[in-house]
Amino acid sequence: MDLENFIERLSSKEPVPGGGAASALVAIIGGALDSMVSALTSGKKGYEQNQARIAKIGEEASRLKKELEVLMGEDEAAFNAISATWKLPKATEEEKEKRAKMLQEALKHAIQPPWKIAEKALEVMNLSTELIKIGNRNAVTDSGCGLIFGFAAGEGALLNVAINIDAITDTEFAEEERAKVRDLHSKLESRRNEGMALLLGCLKASPF
Repeated sequence: MDLENFIERLSSKEPVPGGGAASALVAIIGGALDSMVSALTSGKKGYEQNQARIAKIGEEASRLKKELEVLMGEDEAAFNAISATWKLPKATEEEKEKRAKMLQEALKHAIQPPWKIAEKALEVMNLSTELIKIGNRNAVTDSGCGLIFGFAAGEGALLNVAINIDAITDTEFAEEERAKVRDLHSKLESRRNEGMALLLGCLKASPF
């Protein structure tokens, strides 16, 4: 991924990349911190009993990076599909009906990439929390940064799910999706609170 190019595109007046892809990037950064802490713990004296798990965390963080990079592209493609429906002809009732149907299909598809990004962000948070427990104590706040970056990414991605749900006319589908958003957001909050409590317990005094 060309980060400089992505930031330049993100800063432009173009609608993509947007909040979904940006959330994925934040999750990637959180996962990269998990990778770093894993590497800083690997082979370290005093952490011998957890070396197998530490190595596995590093592998999982690397997997998440690759999956999130793919989702960045999928999120852009999903928005472009919505945008394409806006350009469809609407001169006749038949054209209007076809356009509306295709837009609804595109909207339902568009919630999938940010939804998956939010799920991956929770996985990043899970790794961060585990590293707060068993990772290198000198890098515990790096694990904490991975945790809160994962939370920000997950919450941002869910906001992008929510705005697309608002435009879906299938009320039953929309309410089901909103319930899923609330459930995942609750999991994100719970993991953040648990991880932060563990992190603050590692410090001599709370900084906040």
